[in-house]
Amino acid sequence: MGKNLKGRECGKGIYQRKDGKYSARYYAKDGKRKEKYFDTLPEAKNWLADDSMLKAVHPFETAYA
Repeated sequence: MGKNLKGRECGKGIYQRKDGKYSARYYAKDGKRKEKYFDTLPEAKNWLADDSMLKAVHPFETAYA
């Protein structure tokens, strides 16, 4: 799990960059990594929940296993 700049956990597949933006990423069923940047943590969590439930196996689990 990623952490924010204060050292707190952000959730699986989410971390905070040095510029303060949050990055959310996951592996899609086709094996490609999808990543997007957000200004707030709730935006990143919502995108990850919406996209990963429809298109992915699970954040950071490859489709090859």
